[in-house]
Amino acid sequence: MKKTLTLLAALLLLAPVGAQSHRRPKVAVVLSGGGAKGAAHIGALKVIEEAGIPIDIVCGTSMGALVGGLYSIGWTPREMDSIIRSQVWSDLLTDRIDPNILDVEHRHIQNTYALWHAISTQEVGGGVVRGENLDRFFDHLLYGYLDSLDFYSLPVPFACVATNLIDNTEIDFHNGYLKQAMRASMSIPGVFAPVRKGDMLLIDGGLRNNYPADIAREMGADIVIGVSVQAKGMSADEIVHTVSVLEQLIDINCRNKYQYNVLHTDLLLKVDVSGFTAASFTDDAISTLLARGEKVAREHWDDLIALRRKHGIDSTARPDSLRRMVPPKDKHHRMKGSPLINDPLIGAAFRFDNEENGALQLGVRFPLHWHVPMEIGGHIRLGKRFNFRIENTIFPRGITSPSLAYTFFRDELNYCIGGQRIINVRYNHHRTELYPINSRLRKYLLKVGLRWDLYRHGDLSLIRPGMNLSDFTNAHYFSLHAEAIHNCENHWYFPSQGSRIEASYDYITDNLFTYNGDHGLHDIRARWRTNLPIASRLTLQPMAYGRLFLGSEQPYPFATLLGSEWFAMCTDHQLPFDGVNNIEYVDRNLVALRLQLQYRLLKSHYLHLRLSMASSFDSLDQFENASDIINLYGGAIAYFYDSFLGPIGFNIGYSNLLNKPTFYLSMGHRF
Repeated sequence: MKKTLTLLAALLLLAPVGAQSHRRPKVAVVLSGGGAKGAAHIGALKVIEEAGIPIDIVCGTSMGALVGGLYSIGWTPREMDSIIRSQVWSDLLTDRIDPNILDVEHRHIQNTYALWHAISTQEVGGGVVRGENLDRFFDHLLYGYLDSLDFYSLPVPFACVATNLIDNTEIDFHNGYLKQAMRASMSIPGVFAPVRKGDMLLIDGGLRNNYPADIAREMGADIVIGVSVQAKGMSADEIVHTVSVLEQLIDINCRNKYQYNVLHTDLLLKVDVSGFTAASFTDDAISTLLARGEKVAREHWDDLIALRRKHGIDSTARPDSLRRMVPPKDKHHRMKGSPLINDPLIGAAFRFDNEENGALQLGVRFPLHWHVPMEIGGHIRLGKRFNFRIENTIFPRGITSPSLAYTFFRDELNYCIGGQRIINVRYNHHRTELYPINSRLRKYLLKVGLRWDLYRHGDLSLIRPGMNLSDFTNAHYFSLHAEAIHNCENHWYFPSQGSRIEASYDYITDNLFTYNGDHGLHDIRARWRTNLPIASRLTLQPMAYGRLFLGSEQPYPFATLLGSEWFAMCTDHQLPFDGVNNIEYVDRNLVALRLQLQYRLLKSHYLHLRLSMASSFDSLDQFENASDIINLYGGAIAYFYDSFLGPIGFNIGYSNLLNKPTFYLSMGHRF
């Protein structure tokens, strides 16, 4: 009996030792910061999993915090590969509002400006971008993990690093709001606004600990596998401009604790990021960095297998707590609520063309969140065609948003016939608009209201005999104006799907009822365009448009004019036609058809081939009798690059109206 008790006691003493000796070592993966270069982490994670190495802990900084945070809640490397490739980073890393939640009017405004920045009275720090789109991105991907929680309780325990801007200390996140932690860790100073937490202002963690292997050890990691995308410092010859100076300053700060943490790493996968910067968020750059991350991990395949075998890790082992997150069914997050903006917005745009030369436009939208919400907006355009506009829109409960607007134009126009200038006109134009019916939806716009236009002339320079200068007199007009727009195209400038229909009607008078004691004048305009995909990069775009002007006469401010591109018209009554890039007088009525073939060379490069036909006539009798109709035809080949500043391109055209080749160059958004 005594021997039996002694044997049992010995077994009880040895049992913990035996259990401990068979405990699988915990593996941590540490992901460094590096902006766009952090895409390489996803490729490396893919290979680490293929090697049969379980990941029990994940730590990261900046972009490493983004990838690590997503991995910690169950997103797989392959899913993250798809996520990062599908993002429009030029929108995600700005405060531009998702066009899918905007009405037609606000989409037009947003596509007018290259810079569109929100100004908040609660904004802190000096960030150009507040990160609202990034917050919505996190809301979607972190679905189910948006409450405050312990990061050790995640499917894979997680930690990330931020820097307190107040005292330059390292802040390690092990609990709290996962979105806030990830957002703070990647708040690049001067780019993203800092994140406020209590009395701290948090910015990019890379300034204090860009490769946090020490945190992984503190969390109980027995094995640390690191993925570093930190670039080598630049030489004196490479630091040649302001951006390179800033990059070098950030890189120097990111070396804090780096060598110390490398010494605490069992296997370091150092990615070759030469040729890329933290801002390399283009499609080609992301694809290359993903491939480089996978490549460096495969080059260390034998090291990964040896490390696994050395520590006796079963190739089928997985963290005990790992469970797949079920992502939301809606893969495309959409904001809900009022079309009103929440904070004041200020925008800037620049354009150049060989017709007007340079122009600059500054815009503002200011919301007033009163009992009945309203929005005050406007712009000022500086250039040859100066104009200023202010508008107030009310958003009561209902389907209409009444608006009142005033616009001042100061224009100088050269009118031509057959390409020859006949007169130069300088004038001031005042316009007041009241729209009791102003229904604005995401794809539809309907406006009905009154317009008052006043024209006052300055200099008139007669260049060619035949024009009656008495036509250019000071005058005012009252108009009943109605317009309707349906726009379901998938791109503002270069659509490949959907269609766009626009129609407007003006009843023009000088006293609200008649014009010169006779019936008022009727101005009817319409445009229809559809996009027919032929192949993945090729789209056929037929378009029909025209104008009918009916009445006893056609005052010169309402003359039918041809020339230039859509959205770049010099006057309200100018219609585009291929092969014409100046302001051409034509008969008052015009119907036209354009056939355009659009080919996308690369993601943002487009080639257009166009053919246009039109008939111009002075009265409907002429059109019905096919007499005195002027038949026009033209064509053009055009190239565009869809840049951040707006489309940049040129076209070379020809028309029988001018009987000579034309060249048109334009850069920037059209306004």
